[in-house]
Amino acid sequence: MGKYTVKFKCHHSGHCCRDVVCLPTPWDVLRIAMNTKRDPREFIEFFTPDEIDGVSKSDPTWLIIGKERYIMALFRTAEEGCFFLDQDTFYCSIYKHRPILCRLYPFKLHETKEETFSHFTLHKNVGCPRFRDGIMDTAPLYELYLQDKMHQEDYVTLVDSFNALEDADRTPESFLDLFVEVVHEEKG
Repeated sequence: MGKYTVKFKCHHSGHCCRDVVCLPTPWDVLRIAMNTKRDPREFIEFFTPDEIDGVSKSDPTWLIIGKERYIMALFRTAEEGCFFLDQDTFYCSIYKHRPILCRLYPFKLHETKEETFSHFTLHKNVGCPRFRDGIMDTAPLYELYLQDKMHQEDYVTLVDSFNALEDADRTPESFLDLFVEVVHEEKG
């Protein structure tokens, strides 16, 4: 495992699209909406801490409404997986526009004590078979990581703004209104 390459090749087991909950950033949501022409309300859902595992209660992207917390995710069902998983081909229907988290999975970045890049490995506790019969260059993964880090900082700022609102009628879906402008064509 390493600084320049990681032994891995995706064999399209479907684990990431069926079993993993994807937590996109607002930038991911906008990119998907613009490229698919879909309203994010079709493909975004919100989970409470009781409905999702593996997300710390101190994660800064939790939306706080009253006494409840919510986190934004791509819509999925237990039977069919991710909203964008093509049920005929079992491939991602938005592959070129998929969230950065999907692009980085199942890789894990390691940093030094000084918080500089050290190397990549494969996550250990994931259901992906982690086939090691290929070679992945880490340079593109690192660039994705840097993009995601920047987007996460913007995401936290947006969540802080949302959480500071005093609107009693706020819902988790109201969060989308902070960064998504949906144009509806009038019919008639």
